[in-house]
Order: sequence, then C-alpha cells, then structure tokens
Amino acid sequence: MSIQIRPITSEDWPQIMAIQAECYRQLAPEPLSVMRNKAELAPQCCWVGEIKGAVLGYLLCHPWHAHQPPPLSVPMAALTGDEEFYLHDLAISTRARGLGLGQALLDQALRHASHSGYARLGLVAVQDAPAFWLRQGFAPAQSRKSLAEYGDGALYMERLLDQACQPPLA
Repeated sequence: MSIQIRPITSEDWPQIMAIQAECYRQLAPEPLSVMRNKAELAPQCCWVGEIKGAVLGYLLCHPWHAHQPPPLSVPMAALTGDEEFYLHDLAISTRARGLGLGQALLDQALRHASHSGYARLGLVAVQDAPAFWLRQGFAPAQSRKSLAEYGDGALYMERLLDQACQPPLA
C-alpha cells in the first residue's frame, strides 16, 4: 500500500476537518479558521497523508517557543518563536490506523526539522497519545504554561533533534 505525503492544499480542508472530528473525543475540535491559520503561517510545515488518493491523515507543525504550547482555538497573528519545531496536531482516520501513515507524517516532520536546523521538537500529547509519542522517542518535559485547555492528562513532550535520526523505539 503506497502512502503519499504532500503539502496541504485548499481542497484538503473538508477531509482534514472530518478526520479531526473523528479523532478528538476529550476536547472540542479547533475551528477551520484556526486550522487554516497554522497552514497559512507555515505552509512548508503542514502535510496530509494519502492512501489510494484519499486524505486519511494530517500533521500541522510550525516554529514556536520551547515549553510554551500555543493556545487552542485561537488564530495566531504571527509565528513569534523558533526555539522548537512544534507538532501541533497529528490525526489519522480510523480507516488508516495501523497502516504506517502516522509514522510517515512524523518522518516528514523529522526530516523538515533536521534540514531546517531545529535542535528540538515539542508537542502536547492529548487523550491516549502519550504512549504513541513515547515510542517515537519523545519524553515528558516541563511546560511553562498550564495545559488545562488541552484536556485531562495532556502532557507536554519533547524530542531532541539528535534523536530524530535514530529509529523509533519498538
């Protein structure tokens, strides 16, 4: 099964929003305007994953402040930090779970961050995602802000880029 990773286009938003609605149970999905805002500010860092021509996953990333996740559901006027490559939202449709699409999107982000000179990757793991991110070499780290808006059990995690070249943990 062939996976294609490519930049987000305007035609992808209906599928992206459907995947977001399918995946998030513990927090309200972000509005389309906020999702598009991230892709408009950092188009080179936002991708979809396709299988057989169907968009079945996406990853929105952008430069940001280390240990200070951006607020949810609030458009950003500008990308004001560049201390880390921030993985804002990775979501995979249930139709593609277990097919390697999440790994392919993450690999794209790791390559981009490495080529762009970042020393660290950061994210907030929500719902049941911390175990996935631990397997990908991320570790819990201190956040400089409350993560309450991210839901119960939200966890700020980071991965140093020198680890990005290592294969994910089994």
